[in-house]
Amino acid sequence: MNRYILIPLVIVIILIAIFIIVSSTLTSVIVFIPGTILTYIVYLNTFYKKTPTPERILPLYLLLLGIQFLHFTEEYLTDFIIEVPKLLGQEAYPLDYWLVFNMVAYFIFIIGGIFLFKQIKELMIIPLFFILVGVLLNSIGHILISIYVGEYFSGLYTALIYIVIGPILMKRVLDETKTSIKA
Repeated sequence: MNRYILIPLVIVIILIAIFIIVSSTLTSVIVFIPGTILTYIVYLNTFYKKTPTPERILPLYLLLLGIQFLHFTEEYLTDFIIEVPKLLGQEAYPLDYWLVFNMVAYFIFIIGGIFLFKQIKELMIIPLFFILVGVLLNSIGHILISIYVGEYFSGLYTALIYIVIGPILMKRVLDETKTSIKA
């Protein structure tokens, strides 16, 4: 097995183990484990086949990462750590756990931007996880929860920005990683 398959697979296994071990909430398991598996499948069909040009991907990636900081702020100011667990009949997330989890994730996603810039193929699963889970699935989740509760739900406004810019970035990823079929 080559390193471009093996290293991302090891990252996926480690992430799933971490999510199982440190997860104190049902939502972490429901979202992050399937999201990690989806990311690996998409990686095998995109970045594994062809490394994208950083100039086409990195600007929107960094813009979305900046929006993620605003999204985190919106969630903090609108009691996300209380409201989401309440929907699931659980206790509020501990603030320190939620804060550390997100700050570590953002640090890793910033490093993911460096992997994009340096075109380190086997580590591009990290920025792809941010694009798919942190942006696209996150935005869809916030929008669906708002529809379910019938009103604004914590994180909705920045999720609406994500749902516009995220698909543009994903289309660029798909376009940039397409391989031509030779006749």
